[in-house]
This record gives sequence, structure tokens and C-alpha cells, in this order.
Amino acid sequence: MDLLTEELALDMPLNLGASLSGIATLESLCGGPETVDLGYALAGAKSAIVFGVPFDDSLIEPYLGKRDYSLSANKIRTTTFAAGIAFEISTVLTSLGYKTCPVAPNFAFRKDTPNGIFDRVPPASLKLIAASCGIGHIGQSGLLITKEFGAAFSLGAVITDAVLKPTEPLPEEENYCNRCMACKLACVADFINPEPVSIDMGGRSVRVGNCRLAARCAYPCGGITGLHPSGRWSTWSGGRFPMPEDDDEYRTISRKYVGRYLERKRSGAICYNPLLAGTYEMQYTCSNCQFVCHPDPEVRRSRLKTLRNSGVVVEDADGNKRGVPPKEAEAFLAGLPEERRRLYTDDS
Repeated sequence: MDLLTEELALDMPLNLGASLSGIATLESLCGGPETVDLGYALAGAKSAIVFGVPFDDSLIEPYLGKRDYSLSANKIRTTTFAAGIAFEISTVLTSLGYKTCPVAPNFAFRKDTPNGIFDRVPPASLKLIAASCGIGHIGQSGLLITKEFGAAFSLGAVITDAVLKPTEPLPEEENYCNRCMACKLACVADFINPEPVSIDMGGRSVRVGNCRLAARCAYPCGGITGLHPSGRWSTWSGGRFPMPEDDDEYRTISRKYVGRYLERKRSGAICYNPLLAGTYEMQYTCSNCQFVCHPDPEVRRSRLKTLRNSGVVVEDADGNKRGVPPKEAEAFLAGLPEERRRLYTDDS
């Protein structure tokens, strides 16, 4: 008798603290892109146990409104927790004699692409794997979205050689993404394209996001810069470095300013990003597309309005952040000593 049943595989992440779970297999992922090849992460892989852990919904509005930065810490802790669930499940299954590979929710990148880890290609696309097994759909943002939590959750997974039956994908007609473009309007870097794109996976057509170069998103989301081109609002970053239109420029622009970013002090929780050579310390300052998205279109509209009226963030010498009106932010930056101002802008 096989020790790992489908019921146990689905229950394990839920009992350990996740809120959603599913099972994907080679068959349910067949025909998909290379990032759903389970064998890349684990030779002989047969299936993946995937799960979602939600962020604290009560922190989203204050975060978008620049009233409380706590959601950044909650995202870090939740993502770390999801990784811990994957590690614990992997440990148990390995002890039972299965081959396993826990998949990190973030900051795990393939090294064998043309630009190595700077291409930001994951060993396994958790969002596509999760979409194949009924956890949610892919929205225009390229994020996995669910009727329970919108896009505000972290994914985790364990790839294994255990033979399991896949859970069914959700019907595409239940995808609440109506291409309202709230995600695009919430993005300071213009990362999201408006045209729909589909792929074939598991014998069916799957709608996926249509996004630009991944480095374009990472540049403001990791905190290096964050002012919207309008100048009226920003992410939670005090950075004012340029955001070029050409995607190709984003392949190198982060490296140009990362040293200055890492010189800034950080107040609150941090995570570690291998792309930030130096201290590797990072705080989430954006994720606005993830937090604006909600199953209720009225909530989406309200959250987007809150964000775009939230003002501009400035940072004090200890790394504490606060939102202020745009003119006040300009005056604050202009009043900084030159050695501190260069940590945020090229303007002299």
C-alpha cells in the first residue's frame, strides 16, 4: 500500500497552516512551458503538492493608503512560513522513502539561463502549477488569483516522485479577472500589458498574464525606486531613480543603483535577495498589483483609488517611512544633505 494518499497530500499543508491545497502531475502539466517541468527540480518527479497561505487582509488598505507599512513584514513572514510548510512536508515524505524537493516561494532562480539568476526564471512556476490543479486562475497581472483571497497570498510546493491523482483545474469561466486593469494602473513601472494571452497546458487552454521583462517589476518592488511618473504617488520606497521605457535598460539599471539602495538603513522586517549583491537585504515596497486585486470589483476600485491618493513616501535617516503630499516630499528630498540625497536620486 502506498503510504502517501491524495487525501493526506491535500491535508498536510492545510493542517500545517495553509488555506488552499492541490495536486499537480506530469499529465496535468503536459504541454506547458519549461517552468512546469517538474523533472527540472527533481529527477523522476511524478507530482507536486501545492498550497497557498494568505496575507493579513486587514493590513492591505492601510498599506495602500500609506498609513501603515506592516504589510511588508507580514508578506515576508508569510512567505517564510510557506517555505517552512514545504520543508516540513518534504522532510516527512523523505523519511517515508519518497524523493522530494521543496520549492521556495521566492528568490529561487535557475542558474543555467543566458543571464543566470538575473533572468529571474524559477526552478518551477508555482502559479502555473497551482492554476493546473484548481487552486486559482491566472489574472492579467500574471499572478494567481483566487475567489477566497484575490491575489494576496504566498504559494509553496513540494515536488515528489510519489504517484498521486491530480486535483481538477477550475473552469476558465469562473476566472473573476475581467481585465479591469486595476493591476496595471497600480504599477509604477508599467509592467503589465493589456492584451490577453493563453497557453496550452494539460490538454486545455489556460489564460495567463501578459507582462514585460521581470526585472522591470523587481526594480521598484524591491525598493530601489518607486515614484509614479505622475509624481503624485509612490510605492513605499523613497527612491527617485529613473524608470526607463525600454525593457532592455532594466537588465542593468538595478545593478547601477543597488549599492546606493543597500546603503540606506532599513527599519522593520527584511528578507534576503541573492540579486542584491552586498548585504542582500530587501524589504517589499510595492506588490501593489497583488494587493489591489480582489474578487469584488468594487473593492478593487476602492483599493486603487486609495493607492493613487496615498501620497509619496519619504524615509528618515533610520529608514522609517511615511507618506506625505508630493510637494512636501519634494521639499524633504531637496533638504537632505548631498551624501544622503544621492541614496535616493541622481538629481544634484
